[in-house]
Formats: sequence, C-alpha cells, structure tokens
Amino acid sequence: MNQQGANHQGMNHQVHVEIERKYDVDDQTVVPDLTGVAQVARVSDPETVTLHAVYYDTAELHLAAQRIVLRRREGGSDEGWHIKLPGDEGRLELHWPLGDDGPIPEAVLDLVLVHVRDHPLAPVARLTTTRTTTCLYDDDDVALAEIADDLVSAGDVATAQLRIWREWEVELTDDAPGSPRKRAALLDAIEEKLETAGARPSASVSKLAHALGRERLGEREPRRPLSGKSSAGDVLRAAVALQTERLKEADPLVRQDEAGAVHTMRSSVRRLRSILATYRSVMDSDEAKRLERELAELGTVLGDTRDPQVMHDRARNLVRSQSNKRMHEAVLARLVSDKEAEYRRSLGYLQRILSSARYFRLLDSLEAFAAGTGDAARLGKRSAGRATKVLGRPIAADFRRVKRRMKAVAKAGNPDEWNAWVHVVRKAARRLRFGIEAVTSGDTAFVGTAVFGEKVARLASAAERVQDALGEYRDSVALQRLLYATAEAAAEAGENTFGYGRLHALEQQRADRAIEDYARAQGGFRSAKKWLPGA
Repeated sequence: MNQQGANHQGMNHQVHVEIERKYDVDDQTVVPDLTGVAQVARVSDPETVTLHAVYYDTAELHLAAQRIVLRRREGGSDEGWHIKLPGDEGRLELHWPLGDDGPIPEAVLDLVLVHVRDHPLAPVARLTTTRTTTCLYDDDDVALAEIADDLVSAGDVATAQLRIWREWEVELTDDAPGSPRKRAALLDAIEEKLETAGARPSASVSKLAHALGRERLGEREPRRPLSGKSSAGDVLRAAVALQTERLKEADPLVRQDEAGAVHTMRSSVRRLRSILATYRSVMDSDEAKRLERELAELGTVLGDTRDPQVMHDRARNLVRSQSNKRMHEAVLARLVSDKEAEYRRSLGYLQRILSSARYFRLLDSLEAFAAGTGDAARLGKRSAGRATKVLGRPIAADFRRVKRRMKAVAKAGNPDEWNAWVHVVRKAARRLRFGIEAVTSGDTAFVGTAVFGEKVARLASAAERVQDALGEYRDSVALQRLLYATAEAAAEAGENTFGYGRLHALEQQRADRAIEDYARAQGGFRSAKKWLPGA
C-alpha cells in the first residue's frame, strides 16, 4: 500500500509495503505462462529496463545488522533513494525523489541515524540489473502482482569481487487480495507454477545480501524465554533492551516531527529511568547509575519540547469547547502562538541533541547494558538471584516511598508546599508503576518478562490512577498560569480579557475535579498493600 509522507526538511517521500518472494533460476529457465493461476486472467507483454543502484552502509554494516537497506537507484519507474525496513508482513519501503548526484539527503539520513550514529555511510555495493517485468491481471483487469526476471551484476566495494546471477521476484501490487491469508494463497499458487518451471526459493533474502556473499543481512538472536525463575539480572537486562528498542523506534519519528513522537520517546526514557532507579539496589552497578543520570538529562530536553505541546493542545481544546467562537478564537491565537514558537525552538534543540556524539554513546551504552557487555558486564550479587525472590523487595520499597510522600502532602502548610509535594507524589507513583510494568504480565509494548502476575499488576494500576489524577492537576495549574499571564499581556494591549477569566474559571473547575480524583485514587492506593509481591 502506498502512502504519502513528509518530514521537517519538507522532502516528500512515498511509503510502500513490499510483499514479495524471490527465486534463484538458471540462465536457460523460461518464465512460465501464469494465465489461469489462482485469480490470474491475463499476463501483460514483457517490458525491459536497466537499473543502476548504489547501496550504502557503514564499514561495520550497521544497517545490514538491523536488516535495513539504503540505496540510490537510477532507472525504472521508481528511481530515487530507497530505505527498506523489516515489517510484520513483507518489508516497508520508503522512497524519495532522486535529486542531484550529491550526498545522501538529510531527509533520508534522519531515518537511519539512530542505527549508524556517527559512523560514516559509504557505498558497499554497486549493482546493475537488467529487469524484464510482466504484470498479472484478474478478470476485472486489476493488477495483482508483478513478475521481475532480473539479470544482476553486483560489485562488492570492500573486496572488489564481482558476482553475477539471475533471479525472479514476485511482488504483490496494492490491489492484491486484502487479507494476509488470501495474499499468501496467491503467492503460493504462483510459487508452485514457478518451481515447476525450475525456480528455487532464493538462498539470499535480498540483492544486497547476495552482492556481499551472504545469505542474510542480519539475523537477530531470538530472545531467550524468561520467567520468574530466571535471574533478576537477566530479567532487568531484558526490560532495558525492550525500552531501548522503543526509544530507537521513536527517534526517526522525532526527527521528522511526527505527531506524538516526542511523547513516545519521553515515555521510553522515563520507563528506562524507572527500571534503573527502582531496581538500583539489585543492579548495584556504577554503569546503571551513570545511565540513569544520562537519561535524566535527555528526559529534561524531551520535557522542554513536550510541555509546550501539552499546553498548546490543552488550550486549544478548552477554547474550542466554548460557544462564543469569535471571541475565544482571538484568545486562542494569543495563547498558542507563543507555545508554538516555544515548541519549534525546543524541537530544533532536541533534534540537534539527537545528532550529538553524547546521545549516540548513550544508545551504545544502553545496548551494551542490555547485552551485558562492556562496562555493564557485571551487576551486583543480588542480580544473580531468582527474579521472584529478588525483585519484590524494591517494588515494596517504592510502594512505601509513595505512601511517605502522600503523608507529606497531607501535612503541607500552604498551597505552594502542597503543589510541590503532589508533584513529588506523581513522580514517585509513576516510577512505581513503570517499575512494576517492566516485570509483570500485561501490555506487550511495555512488558519485559512476566515475573509477577495479575495481582501485582493491580498495584501498577493503582499507582497509575494516582499519577493520572495528579498529572491532570499539574497540567490544569500550568494552563491557569498561562491564561493569567496571557490575559495580562492582552490587557496591556487594550484587548478585552473577559474570555481569559471565563477560561480560567473552567480550568479551575478541572483542577478541583482532579483533586477529587486524587483523593479517590489515594484511598485505593493505601489499600493496595495486599497486591505487593509475596503479600
């Protein structure tokens, strides 16, 4: 399926899901007539084109290790810059215009920097392909698939070795059957006919792999199945590995200013920090403490970028919920203009940080920590213990930590002190929640290993209710302050400020409801001791 995309540099790109199968064939093998196979009613006349492609990677083949292909190709209907990414069904192909014969465009680099970091990209293979294609159509003259008969001449840049081979590719079109089962059935039917003609499933998954003399570009090691019987260290490394992958997935989206990307990356950083903080005593590692500090600084930059977004969206939704559109749209313009400018400045700084050596070394260190190599090769003695026996104690300690901070809120002597303490409670509840979710069953986007079951997961839910109520309160107070400051500026400009007062009152009501929600969440949390591990 094709989609249109763009990024902050403004260079448009196409997105296509490539569902194909490859076959090795001998020089004399003839493409069979596929008319009558499955839904195929007719086959087009063959068309031949010559393609020239340059494939890029680092000297260490960082992209190949992630099963990512980056190439510049001339010739054919889709000439241009291509990135191919692994996907659930087929591969995701991104396509940019060819442009001048210059360096790799920034828009293309943005999608691979998280993998190559500050290692230079250079040509690793040069391919010339003579491609003869035929298209398969159904009874309604809808194109179902394309058969490419390729004669490939490939040069390995590092070894200067030339490899020549012939292969067939069967690629489904966007109009192929709509379900994975039906698409697989069509490909199976075509494959049976091709194999009868002499084709063999390709020994290499891609032309680049073949050019470099490999069967595969990169083979990710399957994750070892872990459980509560596994060591605490293995479980925690798996949790760090999962959230590091989530952070890396968000990276190119932040560079392209995709909606929600900063929030996603910030959440991954927070989860990593929570894992390292909650289980600090188990890890007993200087490297873990250093990573915690580095993540805290990255989190600050992400927060500076995300907070203006939150205020912008909250103000817009509040204003647009009102009936007097004319008056409130004027208010909205004042409210959001500064926040939009603040977001743009902060995003620019964040994007520079994401291209810094310090950030790249942080990614290196997180991956090494997850793998148990380098400075993170050794953890404390407690990490060798059984996860169910070792990890419950830090969770209980974080639970008590939240309760102590709740007591401090109750003793606060003035509004400023109260506000300061509820902020501390919110962060403590979030740390408890994320620490639990890293080692309990639940949402696969967050869970590393299901050490503890549904009972302990309920404690995370109780902490989440506290976090959500106080997060809503914090955002409401922040918008009230913004409304007040903006109203003062509007008054100095001689504008009517009645609308600001009205919105401030509504936002105060929201804050009051959030306090009520916190009171209820606090009551539920106090009784959550029964959900602690081992309780």
